[in-house]
Amino acid sequence: MGEKGVLSSVRAHLVIEEGLNEPLITDVTIDALGIQVISFGEGLWKHMLDSPGVVRRSEKVK
Repeated sequence: MGEKGVLSSVRAHLVIEEGLNEPLITDVTIDALGIQVISFGEGLWKHMLDSPGVVRRSEKVK
């Protein structure tokens, strides 16, 4: 959730895979949510409505 609430939403089907240790979403879903990936490996991204220079970090899998 962003500082001002929900940034975007999309209807999607959830599939749970036993043993999967990180979430997977399709490129179509990423685009529909307005996510702009900065670094896949580092988990860095921003939302298309974010101000320039804003970088968000994905939650780590526990």
